Amino acid sequence: MRENDSGEKNVHTLANTLADSIRRDTIEKNLHEGDFFMTVDQVGEHYGVSRTIAREAVSQLRGLGILESRQRKGLLIGSPNPIQLMSRWLPFYGRRRDGGKVHELAQLRYTLELGAVDLAISNCSKEDCERLAELANEFEEIAAACGHGPQADEADLSFHGHILSVTGNPLIAGMHGVLSDYFHASEQTEQPSDASKAIREHQMIVEAFRQRD
Repeated sequence: MRENDSGEKNVHTLANTLADSIRRDTIEKNLHEGDFFMTVDQVGEHYGVSRTIAREAVSQLRGLGILESRQRKGLLIGSPNPIQLMSRWLPFYGRRRDGGKVHELAQLRYTLELGAVDLAISNCSKEDCERLAELANEFEEIAAACGHGPQADEADLSFHGHILSVTGNPLIAGMHGVLSDYFHASEQTEQPSDASKAIREHQMIVEAFRQRD
């Protein structure tokens, strides 16, 4: 993998290719979190690239949490944080003017919520059900008085957040939290809307939890 002198674009392309090669090699070698990989100089020598290419590729992998730099130790295998990574890219993903990406994110949020219900019901304790009922009633009280505006959104986030936390899966709860924060921030300027349908849906969900169905 030798670089040529075609400019900055080629440097970036080579760095991307090298990063892909390093990812594959760490998997094939069955390296785990905390294992030593190489030094940056060794990366350049091993893959036959300049130090500039090696540093750029390593920087990409550090940004993903795949590699970590440790002083006097070199590069170690890291532990990517998918929730943190999602919180970084999501605001930019939804910025397309045609709204297509926002629609995709809304679908992802809905799918996470819907798919989490069965898991949450199976893990739900009596106390969890009681807390969910309290949150549904709080949402109903606020939404009936003020409509589905910012105050109701806060109560809605608490309601759905509780369901996601009951799943016991931090990845599901974390991803949903990032999505909810994104939509909550983007909806702050909207006028309150009728919340009667949402109120009914919340109470239906509570009853499903009580019936374990």
